[in-house]
Amino acid sequence: MLSWRRVHDAHGLGRALAGLRRDSGMSQAELAEWLGVDRTTVVRMESGSLGALERLTAALAVVGADLVVVPRQADVTVTPPRGSADPEPAR
Repeated sequence: MLSWRRVHDAHGLGRALAGLRRDSGMSQAELAEWLGVDRTTVVRMESGSLGALERLTAALAVVGADLVVVPRQADVTVTPPRGSADPEPAR
């Protein structure tokens, strides 16, 4: 199913991963095998309880950003909010 998810925290990122994994018909054990990790690592990722994920999503929130998870085949266009200045080009 082609759907996107806006992620505000590590728990939301875990839910997005779990939903996408289920949509693909893959079990936690199968994903773990693909990643070369134990199934409990996938469980922790899906619950949002990996420290690095928690710090990453907290840092994004502090700087005023959200993480958006989109399927690879999606065509995505991002526009700035009304009244905002054009962003500086990436360097």
